[in-house]
Amino acid sequence: MIKKYIKTTPVEAMQVTLDNYEEIRVFVYPQRTTCGYDLYLNEDKMHFRDGDYIIKDATGECYVCRKNIFEKTYKEVKE
Repeated sequence: MIKKYIKTTPVEAMQVTLDNYEEIRVFVYPQRTTCGYDLYLNEDKMHFRDGDYIIKDATGECYVCRKNIFEKTYKEVKE
């Protein structure tokens, strides 16, 4: 039987724009990224584009999420 789960752990995220490459680079450190919009996680390479979101989970790992999926899945937490 297939079961469905909701992930409730807060994450940090930044949306990629034409103007924030340096902020993205700092956000994903110590993972590395290239100006060609690739994010390297261990030996995996993930491509991202303007409008996508970079998500950092509780362990500090970053991954790419397309804008439409991010906006359907996450909501901003007001502190």
